[in-house]
Amino acid sequence: MTEKLADIVMELYQRKPHATEQKVLVVLWHLLGNMTNSGSLPGAGGNIRTATAKLSKALFAQMGQNLLNQAASQPPHIKKSLEELLNMTILNEL
Repeated sequence: MTEKLADIVMELYQRKPHATEQKVLVVLWHLLGNMTNSGSLPGAGGNIRTATAKLSKALFAQMGQNLLNQAASQPPHIKKSLEELLNMTILNEL
């Protein structure tokens, strides 16, 4: 589901940036804030790190530095997780 949300961001952001940010950032902050070190959510099976990285990358592709600016207003562990996922995603593309 998270990967599908990343696809929607890429399709919808240009037409409705404010609505996209308003709805999708809440999901991203939740995922980043609750993801364990192993990449899973408490009480859920499976690793969501890859899907969360895809969503982070899609948002960064559309929002650029503004995504990081908004992450700065989140708790420090959320900002750090986002930065780690974006770096991981960039490194995987090299």
